[in-house]
Amino acid sequence: MTAADALSSAARADLDAFLRCRDDVPQARRAGLAGSLSGLRGSDDPVVAFAGLPAACVPAFADGCQVELSDGAESLFRSPHAGGPAGNRGRGPAADDARPGSALLTPFQVAGRAGYPSYGGVVTHWWTGRTPAESDATIADLLVRHLIALVDRERLTAAVARAEEQAASLALRAVSGRAISIATGIVMHQHRLGPDGAEDLLRQCARTAGTSLPEVAADVLRSGSLDRWFPPSSASGLAPCLRCRSEGL
Repeated sequence: MTAADALSSAARADLDAFLRCRDDVPQARRAGLAGSLSGLRGSDDPVVAFAGLPAACVPAFADGCQVELSDGAESLFRSPHAGGPAGNRGRGPAADDARPGSALLTPFQVAGRAGYPSYGGVVTHWWTGRTPAESDATIADLLVRHLIALVDRERLTAAVARAEEQAASLALRAVSGRAISIATGIVMHQHRLGPDGAEDLLRQCARTAGTSLPEVAADVLRSGSLDRWFPPSSASGLAPCLRCRSEGL
C-alpha cells in the first residue's frame, strides 16, 4: 500500500468513525456522507479530482459547494456553484452571496512532489437554514483530505510507471550495447576488420535487412557468425574496403 492509499483509507476510516460517535450529525445524513467518499474519483490532475466534489457534497452534506484551485501563480479552476434542491442545482445562492455565518471555508495547500507542481485552494460549503457546526468543519476537512490523497495516489502511480519505464529502457540500452560490443569483436576476428569497420558492417547488415543493430548483434552472439545477414561471398569484396577505412587508409 502506498502512502497515498494509506492516507485515502485513513480519511475514509476517520469519517466513518467520526460519524459513529457524533450525535450532532443527523442519522439521515450519515449514509449520504459515507457514500460521498466512494463517489469521488482520483486523478493526477487536481482540477479533475476536485471538480467532482460539489456534486458529491450537495445535498448529502451541504446546501451548496464551490471549489477554487490555484497553483500559486494563477487560478486553475473555479467550479460552478452547486446549490439548491435536486433539479434546481446551479440556481441556488453562490458562495459569495451566502448568508453571513452560513458558509464554511476549508483552505488547503499541497506541496509539489514526484515531478508534479504544488497546488492549493479553498472549498466553500454553505447552508441556507443553519449555521455550520464543529462537526461540519471536521467533515469538510476529511473530504478535502480524501481528495488530496486520491490525487497523490494517481501522481505516485504515474511517477512509478515512468521510473520503471526509464529503468527498463536503461537496462535494454546497457544489454544492447554489450551485445553490439561482443558482436563487433566476432566480426573483427572473422573478417579481419578494425572496430570501426566491423561495426559499419553490422550496421549495413541491419539496414539491408530492415532491422535493428541490436537484433543483428544478438543473432551474431547466438550463431557466432554474420553469415545469415551477410554471406561470406558478399562480404569478401567488401571486407578489404572496410578494413582500409577502419585503418584510415
